[in-house]
Amino acid sequence: MGEIIIMPKQGLQMTEGIITNWLVNEGDEIKEGEPLFEMETDKLAITIDSTASGTLLKILCEEDEIVAVADPIAVVGEPGEDYEAILAAGQGSTAPGATAAEPADLPEASQPAVAPVTEAPEDAGHVFASPRAKTCAKERGIDYHDVPGSGPLGMVIERDILNAQVPGARVPMTAPARGEHQIPVSNMRRIIAQRMTDSLNTLAQANHRLTVDMSAAVALRRQLQDAELKVSYNDIVIRCVAKALTEFPMMNSTMDDQFITTKDYVNIGMAVATDEGLLVPVIRDADLKTLPEISQISKDLATRTKENKLTPDELTGGTFTVSNLGMFDIESFTAIINKPEAGILAVGKMEKKPVVCQDEIVIRPLMQLSLTYDHRIVDGAPAALFLRRIKQLLEHPGLLI
Repeated sequence: MGEIIIMPKQGLQMTEGIITNWLVNEGDEIKEGEPLFEMETDKLAITIDSTASGTLLKILCEEDEIVAVADPIAVVGEPGEDYEAILAAGQGSTAPGATAAEPADLPEASQPAVAPVTEAPEDAGHVFASPRAKTCAKERGIDYHDVPGSGPLGMVIERDILNAQVPGARVPMTAPARGEHQIPVSNMRRIIAQRMTDSLNTLAQANHRLTVDMSAAVALRRQLQDAELKVSYNDIVIRCVAKALTEFPMMNSTMDDQFITTKDYVNIGMAVATDEGLLVPVIRDADLKTLPEISQISKDLATRTKENKLTPDELTGGTFTVSNLGMFDIESFTAIINKPEAGILAVGKMEKKPVVCQDEIVIRPLMQLSLTYDHRIVDGAPAALFLRRIKQLLEHPGLLI
């Protein structure tokens, strides 16, 4: 019996994804548990396995097309079976552009779901269109209901809109022949842009900066290296931030229209740059972990982030974020809060500079910290005390014990 494969839900917050690469072709035999396609969400790129065995009769979604959770993406059945009949029978429960259940009610999955095949719908006159077709129609001022569809069961796809000869349709502008190049906006980049803009527009973001003498931290790291314990300066910063957050619970909180919610746990997000965009894997219960444990976890998360091997849960649940651009020779910068958190710490590079110490000029390794905080939750003075506490812990790491 034929089956309709639908777009799987990856993580509680996912509402849509992009199929970046089909790993099989129409007519190929596929087996349950074998890779079916590569997908990109707003947080990560992953390979999705098939949950059905048989012949891939029809691929319903093109590569690089934005697809809503639970929308049909492929039809699987016996060789020679009529995929349109399978799709028609399944439209009663799952139709393009509609979902079988609200996204929040769908189960977590690492594989695509299989839509049940039921009776054909009575409303045979309904016009279905792919998300890309709808977007293209809107841009050209075309009602996609008036365009004949060439997709499965007459579905209107982007090609139909581009080829449509409709009076009054707007012709998309083309880029100049030289000097400009258009790069398609990935789903990840689009979501990053939306979230950063939303964070700036909805939070009262304020900023404090100070300089830290890292001499004691340098000595601590050298002692750990002598004991064959490899830790980075960023690991030391994360450990100090985690301890400071236990002493300043308002910096470890969120706010909605009715409540400020403080957390009994400290989950530190560490910003990691990838070729596709910025990701923030989370070190959970960082306040309960030793410095070597934080070092081991951070290295593992950073490696798997760049290899696109993180799970959705490893990218959610943070209560505060640390962003370090010191490795890029950035001395100081202002980071945008990772909403709904109350703050983010921006870490610059460490460099030796002359400073006055006990009326003498000495050379010390200095590093600048920049705290961006939500002024709706935390006032300037408490935020300054929190940042000063991080400075104290970095300059006197023995206080971590």
